[in-house]
Amino acid sequence: MPGDRQVYDPRPQQERHGHVARTDANFLIDLFREQSIPLMKYLTARFRDPDDAAEVAQEAWLRIHRLEDPSRLTNPKAFLFQTASNLAIDRARRNGVERRIHRDVVDPEEVAPSVERAVAASESLRLIEQALAELPSNCRQAFLMHRGRDMSYPEIAEALGVSTSMVEKYIIRALKHFRDKLSI
Repeated sequence: MPGDRQVYDPRPQQERHGHVARTDANFLIDLFREQSIPLMKYLTARFRDPDDAAEVAQEAWLRIHRLEDPSRLTNPKAFLFQTASNLAIDRARRNGVERRIHRDVVDPEEVAPSVERAVAASESLRLIEQALAELPSNCRQAFLMHRGRDMSYPEIAEALGVSTSMVEKYIIRALKHFRDKLSI
């Protein structure tokens, strides 16, 4: 069939196939037996989640069941798979929108820390500030330039008027001091 588009043929099935038309129930049972496993494989490969695949498959089966006379479909397998594919696309879009909404919604628990967390953070900040104040001036400046302003060792050396190796020693000294004071 050109383009694999599903075309509804209004002629009775016996005219199209030259035999007595099956009942809708038997037609759907036969179609289910033939296509349920291939449909699940197709959808599972598409979603990589068996639960999502099963839900989409169930909805596709319901859609084909709701047709007035599904046995009159020219290519019921193609119709089933195209329906499932369309449902899968809709579900993927909906999931993407839900993820974006969830990502953009802020949980009040995340924004407002507990009193214990706020006190602990305040105490940690106080210890860091104290340890930073205990460093010699050039060592403190070198550390702040490197970590605070993301300056390279040569840039810091030029700004402080010292060698690059001296900046290296300042940074190592600062890190060792923080490790000792903060028990990192």
